[in-house]
Amino acid sequence: MDGVVGVMTALVMMAAPAGEEALEGPLPSGSWGGRTYVGVAVPLAPGGVALEGERELDDGFSVTLRLRAAFDLGKWLRVLEDADPAYLRWGVEPGARLYLRGPVMDGLWVGARFELEQAWVEPGSAAGPGSWARQEWDVGGAVLSGYSFRLDEGFTVQAALGMGALYRAALPGVRPWTVIVAPRAQLSLGWSF
Repeated sequence: MDGVVGVMTALVMMAAPAGEEALEGPLPSGSWGGRTYVGVAVPLAPGGVALEGERELDDGFSVTLRLRAAFDLGKWLRVLEDADPAYLRWGVEPGARLYLRGPVMDGLWVGARFELEQAWVEPGSAAGPGSWARQEWDVGGAVLSGYSFRLDEGFTVQAALGMGALYRAALPGVRPWTVIVAPRAQLSLGWSF
């Protein structure tokens, strides 16, 4: 849990101004006064929500960081039951974007991201009664293409489509090791400044 708090603190610190002196006078030579974006991303398929940050590093290039959480809604809504035994997932997804058209956070981009997630999985029937939930780590990545719209007052809308792959380790009595290749789609709303 300390790691999540640390990553969230780093994301907020990245978005915060560097003090009053940062607002006064020109930037020192060699430094880049790029934009920062902070928003909430919602996948267009079941998969939770994410807090997302993006920082412009250079003209046409930015880095991103997402903190994602997903819950198994099938536990509460019988219509959404699925074969995934995980009832809670959280992940960290760092990435980079190259803007092909338009300025950073206001144009067409392509990018890639690394996906690392931890899941709490209910043991299968082979584990026996009274078994506790297990933790597993999944690792993968995705390639995305998207468009960012920066509107008045810095309100920003980002949409992305792409493909990703995720390696999931074997769970005795539940499933063998798998590589899941699936589309990625998301809509993100937030502010850039």
